[in-house]
Amino acid sequence: MALAHRRNGSTRRLRTAGTLAALTMGASLLAAPQAFAAGPSQAELLKACNQASFCAFHPQSYWGYTGPKHQVGSTAYNCGNNTNQHRIDWSDTTTAGNTLGVSVSATYKFSLVFEASVETSYSHTWENSHTDTESNTINISPRSVGWIERGTAKQQAKGWWEIQFKNKYYDHYVWYIYDFQQSGFNKDNPGYGYVNFKDRKMTSAEIGAHC
Repeated sequence: MALAHRRNGSTRRLRTAGTLAALTMGASLLAAPQAFAAGPSQAELLKACNQASFCAFHPQSYWGYTGPKHQVGSTAYNCGNNTNQHRIDWSDTTTAGNTLGVSVSATYKFSLVFEASVETSYSHTWENSHTDTESNTINISPRSVGWIERGTAKQQAKGWWEIQFKNKYYDHYVWYIYDFQQSGFNKDNPGYGYVNFKDRKMTSAEIGAHC
């Protein structure tokens, strides 16, 4: 009977008060991130490894893959009526990159930490910059244009960062960066890469410009 009695207006008042409290709490939660607006960005945190008392990368996964196709070297034109050979010299540099867009170089401590962690965890050599230089001779059909297409062998690791400071850094001693990914040249598995010789018929504009 007591439960039945609470179905009157007092219950409605309680529900209304509860609803207002929930709305107020919800508004507070939505506004909360503004309090941290002055905090460091993830990129700033990564750079701050230089001054941290402890900076560690905890790898969670690793994989090799083929990078996007791109042209290397110059474009060659065959204006003759027979298939001709053309030599194309090319140089292609692959640099490491990460999801935070922070330059990967010896200037930043995180670069060395990441490299050592990946090599220890997965027994793969890590290079932040790698350059390949080659010279190839390709056969180009009559009235055609030829070029060299390359897909670079690459590797990528994903994990999270733990960064500690002796003195508070933006009001905290410990910071974390999650879902961090970095890619680079795959020296240990060059089979992921390829070099293809390509050609196609020249357009009328190309014939006019090169022949």
